[in-house]
Amino acid sequence: MTMAMLEATPVLALLGCGIFARDAYLPILQNIRTCLSLQVVWSRTQASAESLLSKVREFSPKAEAEWGEEGLERILSSPHIHCCAVVLPILVQPGIVFRALCAGKHVLQEKPIAGTMSEGIKSLRNFTSHFEGCEDKTPIWAVAENFRFEPAFYKAQKIISSLGSVVVVQVNIEVPMNAKSKYFESEWRRDPDLKGAFITDCGVHFVAGLRAMMGGNDIVSVAAITTHRDALVPPPDTLTALMKFRNGFSGVMVITYSSSNYKASWRVVCSEGSVEVERGFKDSQFGYTVTYTPLEGKGSSEFVPLYGLEAELRAFASDVQRNILQVGLIPDWRSSPPEALQDLAIIETCLASGSRKDAPVAMGIPLVSERMWTEKSQ
Repeated sequence: MTMAMLEATPVLALLGCGIFARDAYLPILQNIRTCLSLQVVWSRTQASAESLLSKVREFSPKAEAEWGEEGLERILSSPHIHCCAVVLPILVQPGIVFRALCAGKHVLQEKPIAGTMSEGIKSLRNFTSHFEGCEDKTPIWAVAENFRFEPAFYKAQKIISSLGSVVVVQVNIEVPMNAKSKYFESEWRRDPDLKGAFITDCGVHFVAGLRAMMGGNDIVSVAAITTHRDALVPPPDTLTALMKFRNGFSGVMVITYSSSNYKASWRVVCSEGSVEVERGFKDSQFGYTVTYTPLEGKGSSEFVPLYGLEAELRAFASDVQRNILQVGLIPDWRSSPPEALQDLAIIETCLASGSRKDAPVAMGIPLVSERMWTEKSQ
């Protein structure tokens, strides 16, 4: 690392001190502290901020805690803070993200981009409108979708491209959402205003993984059934969707939060073989197993350790650092808001179809074009 890069190490404020910020973000921020320097944690309450601060100071001894509206204002007005990681409840995030961007802070927000497509489109339009004509001062806005950074899906994509034409796609997600899960009691995921509950919150992950695996063959229409079987889980807890892809092939996606066991797999059957990506443990390590079964000959199976969250944080740190140094100003496309918006569009369209008694719904959403987004990022 050069002296210029060391001097340009971005200073980060972590907005949100909940379970995911504590258990997922902190270990990685500790691991990449020479690339991204966590100096401030913020929460709506003093107790929450100070509780997380004690853990942060184990690797960032000069870090400080802020809380409430006054603390947030101090963070946003500080010239010493380059960027913010926003890890807050879905319905709260859009407003705080926009405030941080308007204050000139680079932002990495947790997925999904918003609770609804209309809110997501509004956020994107507000962003592009606010910085119209100020391209050289436009901050980076990234949406943290770690599944899009998992190497396993791109290994599978490469294999798929060598197996002839795609026949069918199968996604099967089974998640036990019960008292054993640390997210079970999460109040904001049970907020009636969050339509789709756990399926909206986590469904975008599974869609992002599928889209990464399929490359440019995106979903163009869906027909879905939504059901509710477990009274302890907010509705709907199960989604079954038929999907039609751009190249004409079809697929099925099942997501349930009322299962007794965990399973997450993405399988693509092609004319000359099949590929499956399965998420889970192997020899006490969590990650993905990519299994290749050719039409003829010997197949293969490779375990790929979990890396998505660290990869996305490293990519964000690199983007911000290059912005500080004024070199290479196009951010990583995998964190772009239009990509996150498309993930949400697919889940929301599935839920809409389910609410209409499985009526097919086309993916017709007025997105800001990728071309326009790229121009804004230069």
